[in-house]
Amino acid sequence: MTTRLCKTAALASMLVIAPWAMAAPLVVTFENYPSTGVHATVNSQDFSFSPAGGTIAIAANGSNCSPTCAANGTSALAVGAPNLNPPSVAPVTMSTAIYASFRLTGLDFAELSESAATNYSASTIVLTGLLSGGGTISQVLQVDGLNDGPGGAADFQSAVLDSGWSTSELVALQFAGFIGASANEAFQLDNIALDVTRVGAVPEPGSLALLGLGMALLAGPQRRRA
Repeated sequence: MTTRLCKTAALASMLVIAPWAMAAPLVVTFENYPSTGVHATVNSQDFSFSPAGGTIAIAANGSNCSPTCAANGTSALAVGAPNLNPPSVAPVTMSTAIYASFRLTGLDFAELSESAATNYSASTIVLTGLLSGGGTISQVLQVDGLNDGPGGAADFQSAVLDSGWSTSELVALQFAGFIGASANEAFQLDNIALDVTRVGAVPEPGSLALLGLGMALLAGPQRRRA
C-alpha cells in the first residue's frame, strides 16, 4: 500500500507541476495598422517584425507606392530595398515573447511593385526558420512579378510550403528578398498562418480528469485508515 501511495503521489505531483502547452491556430495580419506608415518595428498579434537595419512599412492595398504596389485588398507588410524610401535591410525577423514556439502553416507573399518597371522587387524570397532545439529550416519562394495594384488581379500568392514546416517548432522566422544573388530586394508579406504554443495554458479536460483520478487514488488509502 505504501508503494502504491508513493506512486500515486508522484503522479499527482507531476500533473500539478508540469508546464502545460497547447497549440492553437493564429493568422498574423497587419490590419491593426489602419493607415500606411514607416516603422522601425512592426507589431501584430503578439509578433514583432524587425529589419536588420533601416525601416519597414505598411502598404494599404498597394495605394501608397509609385509605381503601384501589389495589392490584396488589405494592409500588408512592405519590405523595401536599400535604395527605396523607406529602406530596409534584410533579413526581416519575425519573433515573439508571448509564445514558446510556433509552426508555420501558411503565408501570402508578393513583389513590392512590378520588377520590370522598378528593377528592385525580389524574384525570390528566402524563408529561414530558427528551430527551438537549434538549427534551421529554409525554403525559397518564387515571386511571379505580376500585379495590377488595387485592380482585379490576385496580386498575392499563397505559399506552397515544404512538409517540414508543419512539424518544425520555431522561435524566429527570417525573410529575405533576392534578385539572383543580389540581396535586400523588396517584397510584401501578409496572412502568416501559424500554430502557436503557449506554455502555462489551461490544461485540457482530459488532463484535468487524469489529475482528479490521481487525487482520488491518493485520498483512498487515507479514508480506509480513518
